[in-house]
Amino acid sequence: MTGIDERKPLAERKTEDIGRRTLLAFLLLAVWVPALFGQTAATGALTGTVTDAQGAVIGGATVTATNTDTNQARRATTNENGTYRFNLLPPGTYRIKFEASGFQTVEVPSIAVNVTETPVLDRRLDVAAPVQQEVTVQAAAEAIQTTDSTLGTVIAARTVTDLPLTTRNYINLLGLAAGANADVANAAAGAKGSQNIATNGASPNSNNYQMDGVPINSFSGIGNLAEAVGSSRGGIAIPNPDALQEFKIQTSTYDASYGRNVGANVNVVTKSGGNVFHGSAWEFLRNTALNANDWFLNSAGLPKTRMDQHQFGGTVGGPVKKDKVFFFTSYQGTRTKNGLGTAQNAATTNPSLPVMGTTGFNADASRGKCPLSATSVAQCDAAAQAFAAALAAPNQYGGKAGVFPGSATITPEANIHPVALRLLQLAAPNPAQSRSAYLIPERCSRSRRIPSA
Repeated sequence: MTGIDERKPLAERKTEDIGRRTLLAFLLLAVWVPALFGQTAATGALTGTVTDAQGAVIGGATVTATNTDTNQARRATTNENGTYRFNLLPPGTYRIKFEASGFQTVEVPSIAVNVTETPVLDRRLDVAAPVQQEVTVQAAAEAIQTTDSTLGTVIAARTVTDLPLTTRNYINLLGLAAGANADVANAAAGAKGSQNIATNGASPNSNNYQMDGVPINSFSGIGNLAEAVGSSRGGIAIPNPDALQEFKIQTSTYDASYGRNVGANVNVVTKSGGNVFHGSAWEFLRNTALNANDWFLNSAGLPKTRMDQHQFGGTVGGPVKKDKVFFFTSYQGTRTKNGLGTAQNAATTNPSLPVMGTTGFNADASRGKCPLSATSVAQCDAAAQAFAAALAAPNQYGGKAGVFPGSATITPEANIHPVALRLLQLAAPNPAQSRSAYLIPERCSRSRRIPSA
């Protein structure tokens, strides 16, 4: 009996047969696909062969992999070739135990499994003595990857937190990988301080970024990381370094499971907590009193501009239910008062806006007023002309008036357009909150919070 009603028309029976075949194909794919991938963008794998003292393979041996942080265990059995394999292992350190009937039990206390990698751990078992013994072996998995030809670099959490990162942005470390080239970071820039990375001659927008296996590419930024000035393009989500377990940048010959772009694949894994409570707290300080003056400002006889920055936060993680459920959370706040440069491509000689009269949100209209019909600063009131002169003065070159070398000897304020003045004269909608009477305050002050869980 075929399950197809023979009394139905031939065309209808063919349609039903095609539908059943399609359903069967999908069911087979659902069974086979998990076995095809040893690791994903957020996991790793472990494989190896178990043999006896003479080198003969041992089938039916039990191999147990236990995560040393969470105590969660997985078991595998060697096949007729003596081979075992653990797929989709969360990155971390594992304790591996080998057991087989008639052989001594062997335990390897520490094997590191990195994201997207499959280390090889082979083990030889000796015949058991009359009295059962357990042998602990200090060993490491192969450093050279023999299971695939992917070229890449793994950067662990210790490296991320120990290396100096002015912006506290792990993206700045991607240039450590072979074949990766990064632009020069501007430590005085705003936003998250991301850098665009080019690998093996590909463009920066050819890279693919994933966090815990989920794509985090900024499609509005056309794949770029650095925030584009004067547009709505943004970067990608950047967790603080203390929330990262590790990340890997794959630069070439990665497998077909990574698609979308032809550049590098960056796989970030965040921390997830364990059986022991852990926490940390930090404060990173940059202060104008501790900074040297910029070379160009110093050569022009100008004082150093303000750069005050506080980066603070903490992490905490631990068990909700031991060996079962865990939690991890982190927070980082950034407070910046920046008189150096307010954008990625800003010159380091940009001065703070001059303070006219009193300061704070109770300041009077010290920037003056310009009529909408004004075509020159001379048509503005006296307060606006004084503000324009103070604004233009730091931009004089070589003691000459004007913004550019060799310009005509005119008053500096004549280079300030009245439309720009009117923008600077816009009143703040909530002066008490912005701490300034104006929409654009005297100095750039930024706050940034990076929570994660």
